[in-house]
Amino acid sequence: MKQFFLRHTEGSSALLLFFAGWGTEPCMFSHNDAEKSVTGDILMCYDYRDLQFDRTVLDGYSRIAVLGWSMGVWAAGHTLARLKSVIGPRIAVNGTPYPIHDSMGIPEAIFDGTLASMSDRTVTKFRRRMCGSVSAMEKLMSTSPSRSTDGLRDELAAIGQSVRLSTPDNFRWTKAVVGLNDLIFPPANQKAAWEAEGVPVTISDIPHWDYALFKKLLYEDGTWTSN
Repeated sequence: MKQFFLRHTEGSSALLLFFAGWGTEPCMFSHNDAEKSVTGDILMCYDYRDLQFDRTVLDGYSRIAVLGWSMGVWAAGHTLARLKSVIGPRIAVNGTPYPIHDSMGIPEAIFDGTLASMSDRTVTKFRRRMCGSVSAMEKLMSTSPSRSTDGLRDELAAIGQSVRLSTPDNFRWTKAVVGLNDLIFPPANQKAAWEAEGVPVTISDIPHWDYALFKKLLYEDGTWTSN
């Protein structure tokens, strides 16, 4: 996977590990209009064509929190379950530990169909569903995402293979946020997954990707550095 600091300050003792979803890139989460009232570093993990994680980036941090979104919920659990670092708050947004699952994730037929039919047109269609509205789609595209369709296809194929070959991990989330307007991970499946995991759920009236929510969680929510 790729690792990129959305914010990095020399000597910071707090780190937010942000595991983003499939097809993402840092420009989608730069949020230059945020108040950025929260101190601490933010490391974004993305592009899961491989799941190699550089653990040395955690050295020197006394407080580590985790935010997982979409496929990043699974990727975070798969990656961090093997780490011995002390991790504080762990919040999952619009994803589950079972990303390809008929009752607790994206139904298998939908996942396989998305991969089989992927093209420039279907990527655009996916992003529209992910955003939930024309205005949100315009907001996303204004960040100038530039990854190629071939690269996105390769990543999704790699995720599918890794998910189906992996075994359940022992990583535990402290809270989950479920978007009622999520058209990617069915809300009912998310609720079922978190009920099975025994994780408290907050229901929110948001689509799969919500600009305002990530602006708040990444840059304006002090809970990451106050614990």
